[in-house]
Amino acid sequence: MTRATVRGAAAMLAIAALVSTLLTLQQTPAGAIGGNLSPALHTRVMSDGLTLPWDLAFIDDGAILFTERPGRLKVRFRDGRVMRVDADLRDLFARGESGLLGLELHPDFATNRRFYTCQGHTGPQIQVIGWTLSADATSATRFADPLVGGIPLVTGRHGGCRVRFGPDDNLWIATGDAAKSSTPQSLASLGGKVLRVDPDTGAGVADNPFANSANRNARLIYSYGHRNLQGLDLRPGTDEMWTVEHGPSRDDEINRIVAGGNYGWDPGPGYNEGVPMTDLAAFPNAVEAQWSTGSPTLAMSGGTWITGRHWGPLQDTFAVASLKNRSLRFFDFTAEGEFLAMEIGDELSGTFGRLRTPVMAPNGLLYVTTSNGSNDRIIEIAPTGAPRGSLDSVRAVDGRVRAAGWAIDPNRTGVIPVRVVIDGEFLTKKRSGRRRPDVGRAFPDYGARHGFVAWFDVPKGTHEVCIEAVDVGKRRQGPVRLGCRTITV
Repeated sequence: MTRATVRGAAAMLAIAALVSTLLTLQQTPAGAIGGNLSPALHTRVMSDGLTLPWDLAFIDDGAILFTERPGRLKVRFRDGRVMRVDADLRDLFARGESGLLGLELHPDFATNRRFYTCQGHTGPQIQVIGWTLSADATSATRFADPLVGGIPLVTGRHGGCRVRFGPDDNLWIATGDAAKSSTPQSLASLGGKVLRVDPDTGAGVADNPFANSANRNARLIYSYGHRNLQGLDLRPGTDEMWTVEHGPSRDDEINRIVAGGNYGWDPGPGYNEGVPMTDLAAFPNAVEAQWSTGSPTLAMSGGTWITGRHWGPLQDTFAVASLKNRSLRFFDFTAEGEFLAMEIGDELSGTFGRLRTPVMAPNGLLYVTTSNGSNDRIIEIAPTGAPRGSLDSVRAVDGRVRAAGWAIDPNRTGVIPVRVVIDGEFLTKKRSGRRRPDVGRAFPDYGARHGFVAWFDVPKGTHEVCIEAVDVGKRRQGPVRLGCRTITV
């Protein structure tokens, strides 16, 4: 890991020179803390041979649902099979930067099987579509067609588009300005905005900043004055949505979104891309970025917050992928949003080409998609030493509960202990010593005895069952959660 630290008010002024130094000299600049303060990253290719995988989400039994921008919805199953989901995408507009883009599961996906995509439509326009996935994940049908429509699109340029649920179970939508001069500052347009809508109806939320506007589009808007939003994620433990945004020739931005905020992008007549990303001369009250690249840009794309003590100093950082710079960066911010430090994952820099979207998995590992146009991949990233595994099944049998799965420690070939946690409370400990030939095939260096089965009793009712593993070499960092499931007894 390459680490650079800039503190206090000087952070925003010094960042351009800092990034340039890191990229060209690869040495510790003045004012930086040198040394490898974070864990090395272990990478594993989960799927390859893909075409522009844009976003992903984790569904049943460790399966991954993902979009490919040219117009394919796919599932990677736990055994490594990748299958196309049968979904009606005949109205897809896949041209330029547009196509099948953002993807997000409904918070109650386990019961209602609903998910959402942000995608180009032959209008042309960008639409958010609501889908229902079949129980076997082989087909999807539309239940909201569209949930939100009329997001501007002209040639396919600056189509955004990311969708994520917020702390209030409302759906947030990050859009691009369609490279149209009038859209970012117009409250009548859905382009260049962060929207917040009801996931069932697509209507604006009652306390949105422009909820009382006579204009329907304005009622959906949470913030405006954006150029081309690419990343969107909720900061854990807060109600803050953070975004990643493409700049023109300078100033890719990381922003913390505030209600009614104007983020200052206004290219004016002729779409003048020489104006500042946050034009304080034109908009003195514009919201300034929490971090920006300066010049040149990195073509930063998706972003996600890193969670879990097994990530060490990288815990609670904001991981951002970049296309042009082909790197994964971890940004450290204070609770108040002040930038503290940035680390570059050297293990990924240039190794896999252009990086599009990082997403945290339920098992505490990080998954990243590439965007090279051919033989693209989904990559699993773990801090070295972090146990890996899965809670594959939990079921009631004759009044008792049976939980089964697998666990390994990347740094040792032997079996490791796993902890069974019920409703947040430790219940018992087992060892991962049962035969699992599928695990042996996936990890040939570790053998096949890494499965576990745990039997236990719980009171009648609905319970959350979780499995954790402890990295023997890093006990002080606490257990790593490998998976959770809900069961009714």
